[in-house]
Amino acid sequence: MNGRQEISPPVELHEIARRHCSKPGFKLIDCLQVALPVFVIPLEAIVIASKPLGLVNEFLLRSIAEGINSLAELSGFLGLDEVFVKKRLGELITADLVSYGPAHEGQPLAQLTTKGQEALKKSALVQPIRESFWLAIDGITRQPLTVRRDRLLSGMNVRSYGLKEIRAFPADRAPEFHELAAMDLTEAIAKGARKEKNVQKVMSLASIGRRLRRYQEATMLVFRSERGREIHVEFFIDGRPHQQITQAFARHDGVKSLHILEQVEESTAQTRTEIESVLPHFVESREVAAANSSRAALQPFVAKVGFLESKIEQKEMALGDGASHAEVQQLKKQIDQLKADKAKAESDLNSIEVRHLEVHEHRPLFNRSLETAKQRLLIVSPWITDRVLNYSRLQKIRVLADRGVEIFIGYGIGEERNARPGKDTGQQAIQFLSDLASKNKRVHFEEFGDTHAKILLVDDIFAVIGSFNWLSFEGDRRQKFREELSYYVNVKSRIEELFQRYRQRF
Repeated sequence: MNGRQEISPPVELHEIARRHCSKPGFKLIDCLQVALPVFVIPLEAIVIASKPLGLVNEFLLRSIAEGINSLAELSGFLGLDEVFVKKRLGELITADLVSYGPAHEGQPLAQLTTKGQEALKKSALVQPIRESFWLAIDGITRQPLTVRRDRLLSGMNVRSYGLKEIRAFPADRAPEFHELAAMDLTEAIAKGARKEKNVQKVMSLASIGRRLRRYQEATMLVFRSERGREIHVEFFIDGRPHQQITQAFARHDGVKSLHILEQVEESTAQTRTEIESVLPHFVESREVAAANSSRAALQPFVAKVGFLESKIEQKEMALGDGASHAEVQQLKKQIDQLKADKAKAESDLNSIEVRHLEVHEHRPLFNRSLETAKQRLLIVSPWITDRVLNYSRLQKIRVLADRGVEIFIGYGIGEERNARPGKDTGQQAIQFLSDLASKNKRVHFEEFGDTHAKILLVDDIFAVIGSFNWLSFEGDRRQKFREELSYYVNVKSRIEELFQRYRQRF
């Protein structure tokens, strides 16, 4: 595994979900990294722009302003040929910067016009010209974006990163000429990447070039009403809510256009069927009925654990920021107290026999399981990707095995997934685990070839069954919208029943 390239997960996905999971009357059912459409469009426009006067013209204007007004005086003062000076004066007269006519004694003299005086103050000439620009237009709000082109993603990037592509609205196409012409292009260009052109006003759009589809990465949270079938969607860019995109998506009825409700309900039915195949009669049990009825009441406790976990991470990061010895000791004391508070909150939460595991809880729980398992760890998932089982997580599995933990990992659904060249099929992780299993009898790694099950089981402490793909939860662009439906089981008999059911497959 030496030299293996680390593939980083999407930034702050579960943290965004944790911070924004509370919405009165709704429950968070899905969070995913998406690619939002952006159209990059080169255009030419007639603009009022300022450009440098030029050295000779500036000297002529300054000389005239100082009272050197005649052709002969200007030529002699500047040391230039009269024919050349006369030609330049003609250009300044045409630009309405200079007036030239006889004075009271009949000798022609040059005078600055009001426009010439302003131009001299700015050392620039303001005039209509044809200029080239490029604009980035958001495919959902249909408004200009202030964004650097090197921050936008190509279609190849989107596929490589496994981002789910969101279509443009109201129609999935680039803006037409008439749509661009109707925009406030003066403001759009002023905010864009070509501010150095000093455009004062865009008079008219002349032409547009080839329109390219690009993307910006975002986080999408999907909520469903606690009672009923209403779906609400929110978007975040760089970890911050983006109200304009959220509102435009709702205005264009994006939920209906993308068939989100239908996909969610289909996934929920499928998950229940899969849970029944893992633990027969579990879905209809009194434990699950109690979990369903208590879900809303447990939200504050779930949020508290997530909040404490986030605070611990912040304090631990601060330890490495050049703090003094006294500050380090104080931070360590605060971390110890936060960990104690978190352990108490988790203990209270996990004492419940069966509860819903919320969307943002899956990833942190998976990471903790790779560090805290003492006797056994069972993971079953249809697919494996290198993006999830990266070098760091594989090393944690190796450490568990070296500590004597018995590890069972089963995967495979019997179909080729991401089979096209360059797609993440988890080959490096599969090779690593195969090699580890051949060298360590405590590691059991099997390709089932027929499993839809998604299971995480640690010791006799807990088991999670549901819809979460533990070994491929990042970067699946073909993933449909769904309700992430998982149950955290804290009943030893249920945990043992589940373990024995899958133990025999290894």
